[in-house]
Amino acid sequence: MSQALADLPARLPVWLALSDLYLDTEVAAFHPHIVRTLAASPYALDELEYILLHEVHPLLRRNLAGVSGEWAGFDPDWLVASILRRLERPRWWRALSDGWLRGMVRAEWDALRPRIAAARAAAPPL
Repeated sequence: MSQALADLPARLPVWLALSDLYLDTEVAAFHPHIVRTLAASPYALDELEYILLHEVHPLLRRNLAGVSGEWAGFDPDWLVASILRRLERPRWWRALSDGWLRGMVRAEWDALRPRIAAARAAAPPL
């Protein structure tokens, strides 16, 4: 947890952008925003994938299976508190349920990853 808590100012926009993948709506409309946010983050693509699959996905995956899931967006305070609380649990406990419904979000990530890389490549150097 200490890494996520220490990185909270950088991680929060990433968590919020990735949470859009779990809304009960057409998430492709959110892709440009997600790409911009993730491309601007300090995290490598592999780190972003880890954050998606091990921090955001386990918490929000149930929204993918719900008949009437969240569609307006997740409360940022709830999201942060819930992710940090989950990360306090032992790694073995977290690993028990990380994979459920992962395929649904994996397809979204596979579409986003090259777009994030392209956005970073096109960005002017700092």
